[in-house]
Amino acid sequence: MPNYTYSDDPHSAIKNKLGAGTHDELDRLEGAYIAAREAELMENRPITGNFDAAHLKAIHQHIFQDVFEWAGHTRDEKVTLSDGTVATEPLLRKVDGTLFTMAPMIPTALDALADKLRAADYLKKLPREEFTERAADIMIIINAIHPFRDGNGRTQRVFIRQLAEQSGLELDFTVVSRARMLQASVAANDYGDNSFMRRMFAEISTPARVAALLPATEFLEAQGFPWNDHYLSTAEPSQSVEVTFAGPAGAHFMARTGSGILIGKAADLPVPRPQRGEVFVLNPSSWG
Repeated sequence: MPNYTYSDDPHSAIKNKLGAGTHDELDRLEGAYIAAREAELMENRPITGNFDAAHLKAIHQHIFQDVFEWAGHTRDEKVTLSDGTVATEPLLRKVDGTLFTMAPMIPTALDALADKLRAADYLKKLPREEFTERAADIMIIINAIHPFRDGNGRTQRVFIRQLAEQSGLELDFTVVSRARMLQASVAANDYGDNSFMRRMFAEISTPARVAALLPATEFLEAQGFPWNDHYLSTAEPSQSVEVTFAGPAGAHFMARTGSGILIGKAADLPVPRPQRGEVFVLNPSSWG
């Protein structure tokens, strides 16, 4: 019986229940199914568990049950598909060719993570700043393990969001661009720099910063601008930065930096207000 892994063709989709043959086709077909399953988890059918391997697998199974026969199974598990092939992925490589955690080590790695969370009482009752730092580090660990053949990002986000909810906090990942998540993950896993992930978690747990980012993403989306391919963030309090003014938006404004798109508070703009395209130094105040 043959093993099924990723095709040598980089454009070929992983085997799926939707009949998609390419990555683009799979992205197009799976979107509605995944969105519906994620909405169920958000609204009235949360996955309960002990923030261990079983909990993570249950989340993956729910989100991807309409897309993959092997939903809910990690890469170390061999799953016989309906056509007789066996789904398995002992080695999974990053874009640069380096390996994520090898399949035989996944159970041990996930058990170690569960032990870490249990010992920390699941990060309960921590001040928001401490919670976001430690939760960001947990996200980095899960991402480095990359336990599933596909769908790791969505599963991780639900897992971490549930971890936050039991502490009375909310993490809004909808305002995080793919480019930003990728940069934070690469910085942490390839260079040992957790600061990008920690800053991102600090932002998406602060209602005022989310309230600034959300309309910006909606505006850019409406303009047909591929904001997901850019680093989008809010201005970091007390960190001066040189920006190019792009335009006002009510209580906020948009600007360009050398590395991405920045959303700031209109109250922090210098007087007189810069003109569109003008370069100035922003001195951000606290978001509260």
